[in-house]
Amino acid sequence: MNAYRSASDLPLNRRVKAMVGNLLKVLRPALAKQVDEKPFDPEWGSAGKLIRNAHLLNAVERRDHETLRRYFTHYWSSATSVEFYDGFAHRFEDLFLRHHSVIARHLADVLHRLGEGPIRLVEVGSGDGRVLEWLSRELPGIATLHGVDLNEREIEKCRERHRDSTRLHFHAGDLLGWLRANPAPRTILVTNGGVFEYLLEDELRNLFAELRESCSPCMVAVTESIADDHDLVGEPSSLPYGHEFAFSHNYPAILRGTGFEIGWERNRPTEPGEENHPVRWYQLLASGIESVAKRVSNERVSALFFTTAQFAAL
Repeated sequence: MNAYRSASDLPLNRRVKAMVGNLLKVLRPALAKQVDEKPFDPEWGSAGKLIRNAHLLNAVERRDHETLRRYFTHYWSSATSVEFYDGFAHRFEDLFLRHHSVIARHLADVLHRLGEGPIRLVEVGSGDGRVLEWLSRELPGIATLHGVDLNEREIEKCRERHRDSTRLHFHAGDLLGWLRANPAPRTILVTNGGVFEYLLEDELRNLFAELRESCSPCMVAVTESIADDHDLVGEPSSLPYGHEFAFSHNYPAILRGTGFEIGWERNRPTEPGEENHPVRWYQLLASGIESVAKRVSNERVSALFFTTAQFAAL
């Protein structure tokens, strides 16, 4: 699937639906407002869904990524998202285990770079928890594994299933808010199967910057889909794409721009018959570097301690 640089890049059927939806917006302004406030309410009939499609296309036309982001958030926290969790449980075997689990082996090879002390792994968008469970078995050297997800229904199911575990923990809410409340060194941030694509570029940049600032040394392990035609060399900015109008991010550019070093990376085009073909799956491992300001501060503290120790020895 290609990126939507303008509304004309959308498939014809989506543009036709949006045209009908825009007409309905004029005829039924109250409904249009309600759909905008709760775009993925399961009660919407065909008229509401056509209006929602019009809202989405108009946001692409205006390059209004904030509206797209707001719609994503509502979807994943609404009852409508049940259709995804119930209908795509096969993704663990068919997508992650078959194509993307190799990232765990590469991660195991670099864990020593995080230094001495307990390592924690945090999966954003942990969903049904199956990937986190699998990682807990494959990476026994990690002390604790945390799943953070907006969907309280899935989080409660995971908590119940792992209520006796001392390593697996699940949290409902926003990732950045959770990280701010729980900073810790030697943190590995993991995403799998399309999670960061629902964040704005600035949100993603801020997330990586704060992670590096408060959790260094740290790592980021990304498994995300991107637009088939997104040029990661010539197009550093994020672009909407796909059925959901999610964001195709230039992950290496964003991570390097926030002080991370890219280690292993893999750019995998999908195969015919795969979900959402044609699209690309991009995987990488990146290591966080202590910020210059923090390093200078630590060096000053060390220098002051050394000078004080010298003075005391006189």
